[in-house]
Amino acid sequence: MHETATFRLDITVSQTPSRDDQLTEAVNQLIPAALEHRHGILVTQHDSARYTLEVHPSVPCGTILEKRRPQR
Repeated sequence: MHETATFRLDITVSQTPSRDDQLTEAVNQLIPAALEHRHGILVTQHDSARYTLEVHPSVPCGTILEKRRPQR
């Protein structure tokens, strides 16, 4: 069975020092949907500036899972 994301944000961070703040803000936007659907949040780093954040059924509720996409 293929699991898909319920809610998703794609963000590009503008400055390295504010990266954590920008990611925290994006996570905070997704928390209500994650709790409503009883899923966790998956944060995928595509490169140094691009991230995808998803409310995802494969992540346990109350959990934030971080991963990096392999570079080609």
